Amino acid sequence: MRGYQSVDYSFINQPPEITYLFIDGGYLRDKYEKATSKWFNNDIVDVRNINFAAIKSHFKAKKVFYYDCLDEIQNKNEKDEDFEARKSKQKDDFNQIRSLEGYHVKLGSLVGTPNNKRQKEVDVLLTVDMMNHTIRNNMTNAVLIAGDRDFKPVVESLVNMGMYVKIASDPRSTSSEFRYAADNYIPLSFDNYYSWSSQELRNKYPFPKPYKMALQFVTKPSQPCDDANLLKQGKVNDDTVKLFKKENEFILYFPDITNGTSDLSCDRQERLELYYFLKYGKEIEWD
Repeated sequence: MRGYQSVDYSFINQPPEITYLFIDGGYLRDKYEKATSKWFNNDIVDVRNINFAAIKSHFKAKKVFYYDCLDEIQNKNEKDEDFEARKSKQKDDFNQIRSLEGYHVKLGSLVGTPNNKRQKEVDVLLTVDMMNHTIRNNMTNAVLIAGDRDFKPVVESLVNMGMYVKIASDPRSTSSEFRYAADNYIPLSFDNYYSWSSQELRNKYPFPKPYKMALQFVTKPSQPCDDANLLKQGKVNDDTVKLFKKENEFILYFPDITNGTSDLSCDRQERLELYYFLKYGKEIEWD
């Protein structure tokens, strides 16, 4: 008689993973602008430059709920026709997001004075929706892009109800208490914001590339190749960083935690140094 081998069919009854993404629009716009404005040379950075389809794809979300507000407070010295044009543009921007598959936009309002504007109702709308979708078992995972500690109670409540919750935010401005309230924390970096930018901007302001000659080495030497000229060197913490030039190409050679050493090349020295600062958040102290 042949031996009997049991087979685990439990996976058949497991529900599929469904991720809903909830975005605090004011937070996303603020962090996106601060992270990318220098790289994009202060080109007009607004919501139209953000590729919202790329954000949805990044988090593998089935549905995205975007919360923002109309700025209907006329600025000081703003002409009436400019005020109306600005409001019209905002509405067009939100409708553009609404037109994307799986996206839903909900708007609060701004209150206060031209010099002191603050959101109203946005936090409540977002909180209520996260609770409703959890209670109705519409999702198995909830991702929240926000940095406001006021969302900590709803995150804790969802976790206690059995929902798997992730928080995605800028780690430099997010408290540890808020991060730890979720099941998982996703730090957002310059690379994330750049990848969520329009193709037009990314074509106009491309990233530096790994230096092609260094890829020939299994163990990388102290410089990219013998005929590269050392322009200067410096320190980041206690690590040595070197800047080389070969023909019209600048090469930045620096320590990397995962690869031992890394190298990037660009035809403009200042762009190379700016990229390093934006990506790693550290300035090079040149000798």
